[in-house]
Amino acid sequence: MSATVTPVSRLQTHFFAVFAVFGCVTPFIPIYLRDVKGLNPAEIGYIFATAQSGVLIMPIVMTFIADRYRIVRALLLTLFAFNIIGMGMLATTVGFWACLIWVALNRLATQPQVALGDGLYFTLQNDPAQPRATFSQVRVWGTIGFIVPSAIMFTIYELGGGVQWMPAVTAAMAIIGVINSTGMPRRTAATKTPPKVPTLEAARVLLRPTVALFVVGCGFVVFTNMAFYSFYPLYLTQEVGISERWIGVISSFGVGLEILYMLSLERMRARIGLGGILLVGGLASLFRLACLGWLPTPFFAVFFQVFHGMTVLGFMVVPVMYLNEVAAEGFRNSIQGLYVMIVAGLFSIAGNIAAGQLAEIGLLTLYRVAFIVCAFGLALIAASFRLRRRQATA
Repeated sequence: MSATVTPVSRLQTHFFAVFAVFGCVTPFIPIYLRDVKGLNPAEIGYIFATAQSGVLIMPIVMTFIADRYRIVRALLLTLFAFNIIGMGMLATTVGFWACLIWVALNRLATQPQVALGDGLYFTLQNDPAQPRATFSQVRVWGTIGFIVPSAIMFTIYELGGGVQWMPAVTAAMAIIGVINSTGMPRRTAATKTPPKVPTLEAARVLLRPTVALFVVGCGFVVFTNMAFYSFYPLYLTQEVGISERWIGVISSFGVGLEILYMLSLERMRARIGLGGILLVGGLASLFRLACLGWLPTPFFAVFFQVFHGMTVLGFMVVPVMYLNEVAAEGFRNSIQGLYVMIVAGLFSIAGNIAAGQLAEIGLLTLYRVAFIVCAFGLALIAASFRLRRRQATA
C-alpha cells in the first residue's frame, strides 16, 4: 500500500477489511455452528443458503445507489456496522433461528462490499486525476486480509481459547473497515449523466448470448464452491482427522500462495488471456474436488491448496474483469451487482441447500457430485468463448 493516502490506497484497505471478515467467518463458521451452537449439517446448509438469499437484493440495491447517486462513504460505513452488529448478536444468542438471522445479516453486509469495491476501482481508474494501479495490486490486499484472522485464531488456540472467539475477531476486522470508510470519498466524481436505471442497462448486456453463457457457467462452478467452502472445515476434522486448531492455518496456506498468483495476474493475462486463466482455474477446481472426493487423506486434503490461487483468479477475479470489459460508464457498479445477485445469490443458495443435503449422505458423495457439476459449468464457459470468437470473425 502506498505511503500517501489516496482513494486507491483506501480501496486497498477496504479489500483488506472485507476479506478479513470473510477470512474469519469462512474457515470457522461451520465449526462454530456445529460445536458452539450445536447445529447439524443440514441446518448449517440452510443457514448458509438463507444468508446467501440477501445477495439476491442487496448488491443490486447498493450498486444502483453507487451508480445513480455516486454515494461511497455512507454505504461502506453502514455495511461494516452491520457486520459488527451481526457478529455481536451471534455470540450472545442460541438456537437455529437466531443463528440464521445473525449469520444472514453478516453475509448481507459483506457480499455487496466486494461488488462495490470492484465497481469503485474501475470508476477511479477512469478518472485521470487518480493514481494508476492494476486490479491485482488492489485486490491482493484482500488476499492478505483473508490470512490475518487465521493467524489470530491460531494464536487464540495456542493460548487456550477456541472457536468461540470467532465473532469477536470478525467484529474487530469490521472495525478496521469502519475506520477506513470514514476516509473514503463521499461520492465518486461524475463523468457523465448516469442512466436513470443503470441496472436495466447492465441487464441488457448480461442477456447477450455470449455473456449469458459465461455467467451461467460461472454460476455452476460457484455452485460447487459452496460445497468446498461450507464443508471443507468439517471434512478436515471428520474425514481425515485433522485438529480444528489447524483449520485456519491450512486455509491460510492456500491463501498465502494466492498472493503470488494474484501478483502474476497481469503477466498471465498478457500471455494466455482471460480465457486461459479461466481454463487453468477450472482445471484447478476439478483437481480440488477430485482430491476431496476420491483421495480422502491428510496429504491430498491439504496438497490441492497449492493451486487454490488459480481457482480464485479464475472465478472470483477474472469474471469481474470480463464484465468490466463489456460494461460502459454509468453502470459499471450495477453490472457487478447483477452478477453477484445471479452467481453469489441464486447459484450459491442452490449450492448451499444441495451441499447440506448431500453432506447428510456423506462428504465424499458431496464432493463427487460437485466434480460433475463443476465440469458442466466449465463446458458452458468454453462454449461462451467459442461463440464469442465466432462472432468476432463473422
